[in-house]
Amino acid sequence: MALLAGVPAVRFKAAPDESGGEAYSVAPDVVVLSPSALKLAPCQLAFIVGHEIVHIAQRHFDEDAIALSVYSGKPAYWTRQGEDAMQLADGDFGLALRVSHLWQQQEQEADWVGALLAAQACGCSIESGALAYFRNDSDSGGGIAAAHTASAERMRQLIPFTESAQRLVAQAPH
Repeated sequence: MALLAGVPAVRFKAAPDESGGEAYSVAPDVVVLSPSALKLAPCQLAFIVGHEIVHIAQRHFDEDAIALSVYSGKPAYWTRQGEDAMQLADGDFGLALRVSHLWQQQEQEADWVGALLAAQACGCSIESGALAYFRNDSDSGGGIAAAHTASAERMRQLIPFTESAQRLVAQAPH
């Protein structure tokens, strides 16, 4: 899946608990999976792995660090550490609100491209991967400056890509 996204390699790490969510990515090439993620059905797991690989491939971390730096009044490249820039939003809801549109766009992109990666690499339909995952988690999302919109909205946004995913599933190695 990583190669399909243009990422030469991805390292996987196990999270000790669910405190960071079921899965997340860390620059430049790490996908962290929680214990509950490892219990998901194979196509749901393929979707969340694909979703996180998209964040890595699109360098969303760099985009976030620059936006947070600029919106906070710092020069765009004041630090080389993305963690430093992300800490600017800790407790600063005004700053988080100013960049929340960017986070939501990144999540939407990671959803649809991640679903298509799962289709092409693993033969997973959108229905058995992304939509099944969101149905299990229908109450998540939303809130102030939330990066993730509600699961029902994320499902609605994925429906137009179902046909493309079906074509990729037909081409996937079995």
